[in-house]
Amino acid sequence: MPAFFLTFLAVAVAMLAGRDAVRVARLKASLGWAGPLTVTVLLAALAGAALAAWIADSLIPLIPPQFKPVTVAVALGLAGLEVLLRSPPEKPREPTRSMGAITLVLLLGMVTDASGFIILSLAIATGEPLLAAAGGAFGAVVVLFGAIIAGEDWQALPLEAIRRVVGAGLLLVAVVLLIFAQNLFG
Repeated sequence: MPAFFLTFLAVAVAMLAGRDAVRVARLKASLGWAGPLTVTVLLAALAGAALAAWIADSLIPLIPPQFKPVTVAVALGLAGLEVLLRSPPEKPREPTRSMGAITLVLLLGMVTDASGFIILSLAIATGEPLLAAAGGAFGAVVVLFGAIIAGEDWQALPLEAIRRVVGAGLLLVAVVLLIFAQNLFG
């Protein structure tokens, strides 16, 4: 169960500071409907987490156990850099009403953003891709549902400060893991 809880916590924190929560809150505020957006968020989170777990499952046998902390450190470092360097997108002038397009954008965000890196790395490190995927999907759903409920009020959060703290925290954890991994090798 550590795979579930660690991935849930890490993905929820990264999503809180990430681009997808802002995107979902803006869509809710501009489109006004929560029902279809809720289903879209759920589908994108489940599909993105499942894809990351599937990739991790195929990589687990290829990575020796002594390199798994390094794998997690690199993924968390990339996630931290992504959170720090990629600010939320500009507010769209005319948001799409296509649920297919919204699902695709959220799915691609889930796979390529910090949350995807986190699910992949923790699935590899723990050797339990299904639990890591479940935790990651649950963390993403919790934060994105919060963004749907908040709507326009999501912008009232200190998002820039949250982004900086979360990005720096992910980088710090990555450095600590690398130091820990060096002690294992040395």
